[in-house]
Amino acid sequence: MKLYMHPVATTCRPVRLFITESRIPVEEEGVDILGGAQFVPSYSDLNPNSVVPMLEDDDWWLTESSAILKYLADKINSPAYPADLRLRAKVNEMMDWINSNRYRDFG
Repeated sequence: MKLYMHPVATTCRPVRLFITESRIPVEEEGVDILGGAQFVPSYSDLNPNSVVPMLEDDDWWLTESSAILKYLADKINSPAYPADLRLRAKVNEMMDWINSNRYRDFG
């Protein structure tokens, strides 16, 4: 797997932390978002949103940090993203609140 990221992007931090904490073998590929590399066709063709992070797993790509976190947690069967429907819903509730409310106020 490869994670396209920028070290100062706040959207990349939780994904990188989870990968490190869970010891998931992932290659990191820096994307110079300050220089506009996210708009270069080699990147934007894979990620039309032209943002980081983006995860590549074989010949499949996934964007959005929340979706990446959930995918990785499911892939390694992490207890951080429980299988129990109600417990998982509580994790999703917090992730959605952070993405929709906190960012709207501070982004």
